[in-house]
Amino acid sequence: MQLLIKIYQTNKKANSFLLALCCYCAFLLLCRVKVTQSVFYFFLIWNAFLAAIPYLLFLFVKQRIELLENTKTRTLLFIIWLLFLPNSFYIVTDFIHLSKGNPNLFWFDLILLSSFAGLGILFGLAAIEEFKTCFSLFFSQKKIQYSIPVICLLSGFGIYLGRFLRFNSWHILTNPMQLFIDSCTCLISTQAVLFSMLYGSFIYLIYILKNNFYGN
Repeated sequence: MQLLIKIYQTNKKANSFLLALCCYCAFLLLCRVKVTQSVFYFFLIWNAFLAAIPYLLFLFVKQRIELLENTKTRTLLFIIWLLFLPNSFYIVTDFIHLSKGNPNLFWFDLILLSSFAGLGILFGLAAIEEFKTCFSLFFSQKKIQYSIPVICLLSGFGIYLGRFLRFNSWHILTNPMQLFIDSCTCLISTQAVLFSMLYGSFIYLIYILKNNFYGN
């Protein structure tokens, strides 16, 4: 419990806002369930949980910063973080479900999905900032800044694997060979490359906008 309190207080202002937004999203979802007696959009809860993992991972690491002193451990933590990071921005693609919902609730569902998508994006941006904070202890600012566009592009590729090929982050453990084969195949797919570039540039754009408006 003390560790959770320390993690929360690491950035109390941002964490309070994210927690409030989580509660708002949950409230909207429960209102929809009450009105429709349907749990159609309950998958958003799981997606939001996955979106939070990269951010929470490095909040935990900041409390155990000595873990990063070991090169192998640092590399492993970065890989785990990178595998889960696309989940933060993946919720944007859940707008595809808007056409499957109740037409009478279109505008409500639009706000519901927008709220969850915004939550995921904020988790993703916060995760990138925590990555910069932790790894700036071991790498120059120039190297970290150069890595951000690559990370955004890889996140776009991860979103493609999740949305179109239905892979999840944990498939690296449960089905690594198929994930590797399909990932390599996608590298020669025009659709996959263009999608990855589109979403990668979108993620990088909102990252740049965040920095320009609110600073690093």
